[in-house]
Order: sequence, then structure tokens, then C-alpha cells
Amino acid sequence: MSIFTLLKNNYFVLTVGVAVGLIYVLPNVFFITTMGGRYHGIPMMQTANEDFYLARIQEIVDGHPSLGSPAFFEYKNQPPLSPPVGEFIYALPSLIFGISPVNTLIVSRFFLPAILFFLVYYLIRQLTGNENILANKLNAVAGALWVTLGYDLIDYRSLINFFTSDQSFSSGFLIWARPVNPILGAVFLFSFLLFVVSLVQKKEHRIRSIFGASAFLALMIGSYFFSWGVAVSIVGVLILIYLFLKEYRSAGNPALVLLFGFLFALPYWYMTWKASQSPWYESSVLRSGLFYTRYPLMNKLLLAVLILFVVFLVFEFFRHRKIGITYHLRHWHWFCLAFILGGLWAYNQQIITGRTVWPYHFVQYTIPLAIVVVMTLAFYARRGISYGWHAFIVLVIFSSLAFGAHSQVSTYRQFYSDYEKLQSRATLFDWLNRKDKDCVVLVANQPVNSHDLNGLISAFTHCNTYNYNWIFSLMPDDRIYHNYLVRLFFNGATSETIQDYLGSHKREAQNYLFSNWKGLYGVRQFPDFSDDILPERLKKIPDDYRRFLVRDVSAELKKYRLDFILSTGPLAEPVKKQLPTIKLIEEINDYFIYQL
Repeated sequence: MSIFTLLKNNYFVLTVGVAVGLIYVLPNVFFITTMGGRYHGIPMMQTANEDFYLARIQEIVDGHPSLGSPAFFEYKNQPPLSPPVGEFIYALPSLIFGISPVNTLIVSRFFLPAILFFLVYYLIRQLTGNENILANKLNAVAGALWVTLGYDLIDYRSLINFFTSDQSFSSGFLIWARPVNPILGAVFLFSFLLFVVSLVQKKEHRIRSIFGASAFLALMIGSYFFSWGVAVSIVGVLILIYLFLKEYRSAGNPALVLLFGFLFALPYWYMTWKASQSPWYESSVLRSGLFYTRYPLMNKLLLAVLILFVVFLVFEFFRHRKIGITYHLRHWHWFCLAFILGGLWAYNQQIITGRTVWPYHFVQYTIPLAIVVVMTLAFYARRGISYGWHAFIVLVIFSSLAFGAHSQVSTYRQFYSDYEKLQSRATLFDWLNRKDKDCVVLVANQPVNSHDLNGLISAFTHCNTYNYNWIFSLMPDDRIYHNYLVRLFFNGATSETIQDYLGSHKREAQNYLFSNWKGLYGVRQFPDFSDDILPERLKKIPDDYRRFLVRDVSAELKKYRLDFILSTGPLAEPVKKQLPTIKLIEEINDYFIYQL
């Protein structure tokens, strides 16, 4: 089939996919064009941790591809806790063509959601027989739109806010606008599943399918735990199903995928082993979201879809029995069951393994898989509920399009002025980018409720930060503790006020001194996992801080590399008094830059 014929036969799907990409990218395009000459390279980044991912991409461009420590100078030679495969993909245009990471990020917002749309579309088509009829295509389009634009409609609170025209839910752009993860994990996962479905269903192009699935599994292993955790769980369930059915070839091929996928990911396993040899490994992985627990979790969505699946099977069984036909389960039944049970297992595997990493992130992928199952069941049930099916498809398509467009537009309007003001910081970033690579900046203070300068400096310059609370690296607890003492000093806490300061800045203290995410986020689950280090650290702070103040503070600051101290407005006189050698070297807008 020629490319022209392929485009002609799929122009509607291609049009919808392009529309999805445009919905994602247009807010940034409109922002840049309406700003005109006032735009200075800082895009709208209204998704979670976007500066964190951009900083990791910038770190690769700056010549530190292992991402041992994107924020701190001292630990760059450590093995990474979070593998850099996803960020490296974003960095490639910069390394090869000199395109800035920011521009790559903006362009990716068009292509990656559109690619995800097509992958979900073709997965649903594969599970529904790939019939060349309008109903099959519309069903798959609806499912793909639901995943890419209507993802948040699964949450009843989003539904209520949407239909009551409440703008408060627009705290950010759609989930797949976030760079690196979860979008790359979704692209890899659905590419992997397409190869696995082809491998089991068609049993042709076996080598190609095994290699393709294994390659995408290795990419997931090297980029995001939650995507490969779901992928491995699904394949594990499939293998068990086909072993039970005594279809050994159908079980053996996915087993080969796991084998080769883990072999292709050997560099990741080596880096993980190397990281585990560090004396700081245990505390570092706990700070990165690891829980030692056997506490079960309930995923209400997957349980509801499982009930729906069972009801569908019962209904179909009796319908076929009524007309005298034996009802046989086919491959698509087993795949839907594997998506459900695999998601449930990923969410609860800690019952057996005794450890999990922030399992709530698995829903980034179990929600799309639940949608795929629902759309597959809807297609096969359409003959019995023709009018209901048509109404359902129309509802899914139009609500997804409306919700996706509305979310993007309302977020754009809500945060436009914030990012307009943020452009003024570009002058500061340009100044820092003219300094030595890997210079270290200590952010002394900044206005409340403004974008964190530490994250922006890491994202938009080749400098490092001194006392940020990004501690997803192999680093000693002493340095983290030191960072918080420095924060207290520049925020004006004194020996007399330290107790009151801590009482009114509890969240700030948690963000620096937490030992695991149970203490950081106040998680009520996992009662078998204790968190008693944070309270102990908080008790010690007042006395330790008073001892810090009676020492030579300049010498304390120079324990680690420090090139510049950045302050929003002049430093307070009591602070400068304790730093007798400090001098002002530059003033940029409202920013004062000092050196010791």
C-alpha cells in the first residue's frame, strides 16, 4: 500500500490526531506570538515539575549525560537514581542540531500527544478486529480522544467542575503536555502493547514483534518505573493465562519479550547496581519515593472495569446460549483481562515484594488501559445496544474534545500574566549563562508565591543551585541538613526567632528534612511503614541552628562550591553583617548578585 493510499484511507483519523496535537501546542504558540518581542525564551510551563525535567535535559546538553546530580555541583559523578533515557531523547535535537531544549519541549507538545492518539487508536482497532468499517474506526477514535483529551473526565470532581463551569480545576495543562514523563512512558507502553498484541494474535512477523516489544520494554526500563512496571505486570498475567490454557506458544513469545527486554536494559541494571553500592543509597531511594510495605491498595476504577468485564461475559454467554451457539473467549478477551489484572497487580505487587515506589503514579497508565478495555467492550456490545452505543460514542468524542480544549484555553488565560512577568528573568539567566559552566548560585530569598528561582536557574542556565530542596540524587544527609540551615539564615531566622519561624513554616521544613514521602505528603496508607525521622530532625533544628550562627557563617557557606549569592532586592543588613567579605557585583532589574 502506497503512502498516498494510506493517507487517503485514514485522512479522518489523521485529521483528528493533528487536532489533538494542535490543542496541546497552541497555548504555547499563542503565548509566543502574542508576546512578540517581549517573549524571551521562557515558555508556559503549567504542568507538574516541568522545570525539573527541563533542568535534567539542560544537564545533558551541558555535558553531564548520566544525570548523577542535575542540581548540585558536588555529586555529578554519582550514578543516577532516575535513569536519563527519556531526557536524552529530548536532548538529541540540541546535541545534533543546536536546537534549544525549550524549543524541543514546545514542538514535542504537538508530536507526542498526537503519536499517543494514533497508538491508542490502533491498539483499540487491533483488539476490535481491525474491521474496515466506520463503527470500528469511530469507536477507536473515541477511545483515543478519551485518553489524550478526556483523561481527567474519569475523576468525578473534574466532571462536576467542567459541567458547572468552575474554572478552579484549571491548575495546569493536560497531563500529556508534561515533558518526558508520563508522555514518553505512555508512547513506549502503547508501542510495546501493539507489538505484543500482534505477536499473540497474528503469530506472523514473530521476530520483528519480539524485537520491537523488547526494545520498547528496554526503553521503559531506562526511563520510567511506572510504565515498565505496568508493562511487565500485563505480560506476566498474559503468560499465566496462556499457560493455563495450554497455549504454550502464546505464552512463550511474551516470555521471550521479557527476557530480551531485560537483556537490552543491561546498562540500566548496571547503573542501578552501581548506585546501590553508595553509602547514601538507602536514604536516597527513600527520599525518592520508595516504601517498604506490604499494605494493599484498592484501585476503584480497575475494579469497576473488572466488574463491567465480568457482566459483559455473563451477558454474552447467555445471549449465545439462547441462540444455541457456544461462546468462546478469544485473544481480545484475554488482553482486556490482562490489562485489568496487570494494572491491579502493579498497584499491589508490594504485597509480595515488600516494596513499592509511590504507587499512585501507576494510574497515569491504568486509566488509559481501563479506557481501552471499556471501548473494546463497547464495540462488541454495540449490536445489542445500537442506539446506546451511538449515543455513548458521540458523548465520548464531544466531551473529550470540549474538555481538552477548555482545559487548555482556561489554563492559558489563567496563567498568561504570570508567564508574561516571568520573561523579565531572562536577563538574569543570560548573565549567568555567560559565566563559567557549572557555576553555583545560592538563591537567598524570593517573593512568596512566585516561580522558584532555583528550579528556573537549573532549567534555563548551565549553573547549579546551592541550597534547593531537589534531593533526588545520591547525596549525604549532612548536605541536606546544611542546605536547610542556610535557608533559615538567609530567610532572616535568628537565635531568638527560630522556634517561631519553624512553627509558621512547617511545610518548608518538611520539604527539606523529610526522609521519605510518607512524611513529606502526610500519607495515611502504609501503616506498616514508619516515619519517625522527620519529627526527630525538627526537634534538633533550633539548637543546631543556634550553633550554626555562632560559627563563621562565611566559612560554613564555603564548605561547598559557591560562586554567586542571588537576592531579590538587597540582602538584609543583619545577614550582610555576618558575612563581612560579601560584596555586590551586579544588579539586574530587582536582582542583586553578590560574591563572598
